[in-house]
Amino acid sequence: MAVSRKPKTKRQLVEDARRAALEGRWDESLGLNQALAERYPRDAEVQNRIGRAVSEMRRYTAAWDAYSEALRIDPANMIARRNLQRLELLGRRQDAEPGAEDQTNSTVIPRTTVFIEEIGKTWVDELVNPVSRVELAEVSSGELLRLEVKDERLHVMTTDGRALGEVEAKTANRMIDLISGGNRYEVYALGLSATSLRVILREAFRDQSQAHKVSFPRQIRATRDLLRERDLLFQRDEADFIMSDDDDDEETAADGAEELEPGDNDSDTYSDEPVAVDEEERTL
Repeated sequence: MAVSRKPKTKRQLVEDARRAALEGRWDESLGLNQALAERYPRDAEVQNRIGRAVSEMRRYTAAWDAYSEALRIDPANMIARRNLQRLELLGRRQDAEPGAEDQTNSTVIPRTTVFIEEIGKTWVDELVNPVSRVELAEVSSGELLRLEVKDERLHVMTTDGRALGEVEAKTANRMIDLISGGNRYEVYALGLSATSLRVILREAFRDQSQAHKVSFPRQIRATRDLLRERDLLFQRDEADFIMSDDDDDEETAADGAEELEPGDNDSDTYSDEPVAVDEEERTL
């Protein structure tokens, strides 16, 4: 006797689709999200996931259509809006040439914890000497990139070896010294800025010989400056709203002086003339 299997719930399908994406199985991710789209045609996040899957397959026209549908469903959806801007930089190019459109990108979405900033262990910055914005637009947000030391500079590249730009000199010099001492670092794309690509640098391993050295002391200083400014702001706000008894007396006297002009009296304030009342008001 055949046993009928209960269809998966939306939550189960979404979880399967996300797991497939995290492992870089974009064909499977696309199929699962298309099944979800048939059942839930008004779900913008499903369209965003379809857009990501076909984008990783470099099927940019299909990605444009999916993100456009997500934006039509939810006009305030910033994920769809940012990805459409990225695809626009790519010139809304057509799908890959026949025979090449099934080639998938090897991008694997990293664990989400890599994007959490840790004081002294991470640094967010823009690449210097970047390639063109059209080339940068081909890099997906969240994509794992590669660091390479060359000619005393720290270059950022895609995993297949395409140059993207460099880490700013001050940060790069410190990282190069620490790398030579045994430290290891990861770099991930965060997204396009106005002129470059924003990335997050993360300390992945600290060698015992450098246990006392902080990878990114500038972040610590920046955090301290922010806290100091916050404290000053709080102090200023408190001072603005605290008034002494003398201040109260002065303000009261000033208010009284403004309200009572010479010749004013209470008898002028009110009138004894009768006020007409509409019939409608009498019944209330």
